[in-house]
Order: sequence, then structure tokens, then C-alpha cells
Amino acid sequence: MRRYIGYREFVQRDQRSLVGLALLLTGSHEQAIRLALRAFHTVGLNWPPPLWENPTTHAQIALYRRFLQRPSSAGSTALVRLPPRQRVLVVACLHDGRSRGEMATLLSLPLATVEAEITEAVSTLTKGNESRLVARLSTAAGEASVPDLTARAMRTLRRRRNRGALLTTAAALIPISLIAGFILFQSGEVWWNSALGEQNHPLSTRDPETMQVIPAPTGAVGPQPWRAPRTSAVIRYAVPGRCPGEVLPAVDDSATAAAVEITCAGWTLNLISSGDADDSSPDAKACEGQDRCESTVNVPDAAQQLANGTAGDDPQLDPTISLDGRRIAYLSAAERRYVAYDLRSGMKRYLSPVLVPADTENGTLVSVSADGRHFTVTLGKRQLRTDFLTGALTPLPAAQVSAAEKTSDWLRRQYPAWKDAPSGRFSAAVGTEKVAPGKSQSLHIINTASRKVIKRLPLPSPGEPTRAEVVSWLNNREVVVKMMDKTGSDLLGFFRVDAITGQTHRVAGLPGNDSIVLGAGTAL
Repeated sequence: MRRYIGYREFVQRDQRSLVGLALLLTGSHEQAIRLALRAFHTVGLNWPPPLWENPTTHAQIALYRRFLQRPSSAGSTALVRLPPRQRVLVVACLHDGRSRGEMATLLSLPLATVEAEITEAVSTLTKGNESRLVARLSTAAGEASVPDLTARAMRTLRRRRNRGALLTTAAALIPISLIAGFILFQSGEVWWNSALGEQNHPLSTRDPETMQVIPAPTGAVGPQPWRAPRTSAVIRYAVPGRCPGEVLPAVDDSATAAAVEITCAGWTLNLISSGDADDSSPDAKACEGQDRCESTVNVPDAAQQLANGTAGDDPQLDPTISLDGRRIAYLSAAERRYVAYDLRSGMKRYLSPVLVPADTENGTLVSVSADGRHFTVTLGKRQLRTDFLTGALTPLPAAQVSAAEKTSDWLRRQYPAWKDAPSGRFSAAVGTEKVAPGKSQSLHIINTASRKVIKRLPLPSPGEPTRAEVVSWLNNREVVVKMMDKTGSDLLGFFRVDAITGQTHRVAGLPGNDSIVLGAGTAL
């Protein structure tokens, strides 16, 4: 244990402040102590720290990350009723003294999202009085009752030595497992998704309608599965390409005979980057040395329309882009299933089995969580949720359905179109009330839990009859609205609308396509 010299003193010095942070996040002394011990253990695994690392900062960041992985709360304080990420941002920035930019980088969020969530939390807790909230946090953290945690922290590190032999054995088995898996894959074995009750069998023994993973098509006519470029650029927006107006050929007639028919596919991504990173995107070389550079990438197999609708009324499909612009999900016309890609790593995840017509009778869509980690595919009355980091796919129980998802049927009856906020607490739609001459429509902000319109915000009025359409939420506060003339043929502009104050700002540089899906809000 000589390598842990100084670790005991570090725990004794920082245990009160760390438990105080954990108490603000959890509201429970028991949970706070458990969370603090986890953070101390993370620092201890890399003890002694390098000269450039502050172990106190390392422990605090480890505590935030551990809490976000397994959020918990107890008690009835106002703070613990906030969403977990808002709790972390409030505690880190207003109590721990961390900058908003640092937390945006730490949580891989746009700075605008961090600012908006802190503003919303301060408004919720103290009606916008930030100094009062800071004082309340300091008082609550000072009430932490902290026993001496040094003995428990040292005992945890001793257990680590006993696990060394087991970890060494596991590390030796990993290459063997990879080789065996490669051999099985080459011999035609396919792994089925165990979350849907499937098992591993040879391809020839499975019913094609229940396949969960299919091999990439070879020699097929039509769009092929897309390969995402590994790039540090982010997706600013996506627009559809020209629609051929014909049913695209299936990947494999024997495997997708019962799959849905797709009449149109192809989206174009607008990427934006600094041009300094070593990107593999097609236009990366043209961006070298530029502070702000835009390029485009085509996704030919991203579906636009299904052939399951009535004549002239084929269901429209849009891709879904994470708020940070790094991940995209869509229905693949090449594989007839939902897929997701991470542009930074090039990683691909399957989000659903091969679809059959019954999956799309009542419409189908894919959504992503605010942190870009969880993708949810709605197929009829069932929902499948995928953790992008682990690849785990599970059916979503009814008890876990969000308020926004529960309200979707009601919203569909009230509005032609709407968009849900990243938090799921609110939705935005353009009001259906009659508009007087020279006036524009209003933006409705709806509380998804109560199904009430809590705000009716005026939209920009250019002095002529207009039509408005909600494009997307940039964060939990700002909505982008597209303004057109009365006929919908001329674009009058895109506007950011503050859902709290109603202030509007024109957004430049967006194309006037019939459909547009926004990505990274900080790039607008």
C-alpha cells in the first residue's frame, strides 16, 4: 500500500466538501456518503495523481459523472425535484464554482443548453434570484453530517488488489473471445438481440420476419447502408434530396419479403467545423485552416417516405439528430430498420428489427434523449429504447413512457404538427386559431403533463398574411419557427423564439426546403 501514501490525508481533507456536494444532489446523507465513497475510489484507482492533476477536482468530476450514471434522490427539497442534469449544473456552477463552459465540455453539451438549463432551474427554485439560490445551496451543504470515511475508503482500495488476478485473467481471455467471434461471424453465425427474447442461431434456421440483425447486402440494387465519416464536425441541419417517386427495391427478397416499402430515400447533411481536426469527411481538405467551415455529406439510404399510406399520402419520415449534432438516427432504406451513427467515432447501432407493415400502420418515428445517449423507436403501440454507449436494446415499459409521449395522441388531434422540448416537459405548436388580416399566428407552448397551453407567444409579422411552422427546439428554452407566405410557396425566414420571454431573433443561413431537421444549436 506504499503507492497510496497521502491518500488517507486527501480523504480526510476533502470528505466534508465532497459529501456536501453529494448531499445537494441526492438529498440523503446515506446516499451522499455512498456517492462520495465512489468518487474517492475513482481517484484512488489512479493514485498517486500526476503532477498536473488536482485530486480534489478529479473527485468532484467523478462524483458528477457517477451521479448522472445512476441518479438518485430522497427527501422533499425543491432541488432534488429538478431533473438530474439540471441538479448537477446548478450545484457545479452556482455552488462548486465551475464555469458554464467547463460543464458544457464535461457533459458534451452546447453552451447554450447549459445556460438555458441553469436559467430554468434558477427560475424554478427562486424565481430568478441567483444570489439567493447560491446562499441556500451553501447553507444546505454546510448541514452535511460527515463521519470519518478514511477507513472505508482504504478498505475499498485493498479489495482492488484482490481483484487483480481476476482482471488479468479476463484481459487474457478477451483476445481469444474476439478471435472466436470473428470465426463464428465468417462462418455465417448471426447474433440476435437478447432484449427481444432472441438467441444466437445460424442464419438459415431463423424466420426472416423475426430477424434482429442482418448481414450487409451484397450486389443489391438501390441505396446501400451508409458509412458515417469519422469527423469532429457536427451536423448543423439535414435536408431531403429529390424523391424518385417509385418503390425502392428490397435488400434481399428472401429476408425482407414482409418488410415495409419505401418510396423515397436520401438526405443531405450540412456539417460545420473549425477545419483544424483530421476529418475523413468528403470536404474536409477544403476546410483546413478556417475558423468556421461548412461541408455536406449525403446519406442515400435515409428514408423519406413509406408506401403504406393511401394514394398521395405516404407517411413522411425525418431523421433525428442529437442536440450536439454528433449523432443521427433514421430508417434505413437499405436495411429496412432504424439505425444510428456517431460521426465522431463512426460507430453504428441498430435500433429496431426489420420492420413489417404492422409496425408502421399508425406511423413510426425515432427520438433521442437530450444527452444524445438513448434512442427510442416507436413502432405502432410498442417502443424500443437503445443505449447508444452499450448497444443494449430493451422494450420500453408503459410506466417509463414520458409525459410527452403520453400526450402525443392528444396533440395530434389539436395541432397539425408539434415538436417536443428535449426535457419532454413542454411541446411547441403553431396555434390553429383564426388570424386577423395583417396579423401572424401565435406560438403555443404546451405543458405536456397538464395538456394546457401555458403561453401564447406572438410570431414575427412581416405585414402580410403568413403561415408558420415549428421546426425544432434548440434547447429547453428556444424554438425555431419557419415563416412562409399564406400559400406556403415563399420563405419569409427562420426565427428563434424564446419560450419564456417571447423574444425573437432571425436565423440566417438555413435553406428554404419543404423539410429541414436541425442539429447543433450553437452552430445556428
